[in-house]
Order: sequence, then structure tokens, then C-alpha cells
Amino acid sequence: MIRPRLRYLILFLSLGLVASYVSVNVLTSYSYLTGGIAISNYGFPLPWETVSGTLCGQSPSQPHDAYSLLNGPCFASCCFTTYNLAFLLFDVLFYMGIGYLSLLSYHRLMRGIDRRASELVIESRQPMSVEEDDQSQDGSEEKA
Repeated sequence: MIRPRLRYLILFLSLGLVASYVSVNVLTSYSYLTGGIAISNYGFPLPWETVSGTLCGQSPSQPHDAYSLLNGPCFASCCFTTYNLAFLLFDVLFYMGIGYLSLLSYHRLMRGIDRRASELVIESRQPMSVEEDDQSQDGSEEKA
């Protein structure tokens, strides 16, 4: 098992934070509540940002005539954003795990390539040494 150094951990943490921040652009789910409230969840793989707001005259559950221009919910704040920090932490750890596993697989691949190359070098040297021994024995028999 590879124990990553501090610089790798800082790199993985930075990449995990950046990847989680970029993943907030991914719309995970979109739903409507009664009363014309729309809820959008953002973040991947776990939605850690929730945006909820009122839809004035755009609710599919009620006809457009039910909402007038001077409806009370339309004067409420447009959007209310909440953040789930536990899901954000899991997203960062998820992306850090991807980075760690990619580094681990890279090291295993390089070790396997290095091991195979050293085996090929050893195999290429062994037949040559056997042939040289045979040639030196044949040469000594001819001289005798």
C-alpha cells in the first residue's frame, strides 16, 4: 500500500475542492412543490447545493390564472440557497479517492512494467551466457 506524501495529500485536497466546486454546475434534480415552489439540487455525486424559489405564474400544478401579477409569493425573495456541508465533504473525499486510486494504479503499472523489463533483461542474459559457455567449451575441445 502506498502512503501518499504530504504534497500528494495537498494536491488531492486541492483537486478534490476544485472538482467539487466545478460539479456544482451539474443539476442533479429539479422538483416542484405545491404553491409554485421549485427546488433545484446541484452537485455531483451528492447534491450539496439546494436552490429553492417561487415560480409566479409558471407552476405546472396550477393553472396560469391562479397566479396574478400581484400575488403575495411573487414579492418574496426569488431564491433561497442552502448548502449541505456534509455532502460537500463527501464529494471532496470522493474526488480525493479518485486521485489516490489513480496514483496507486499508476505506481502499480510502473512497478509491473519495471518488473517485466527486468525479467526480460535477465532472460536475455541467461541464454547468452549459456551459449558463450557452449562456444568456449567447443573451442577448447577443438584445440585439444
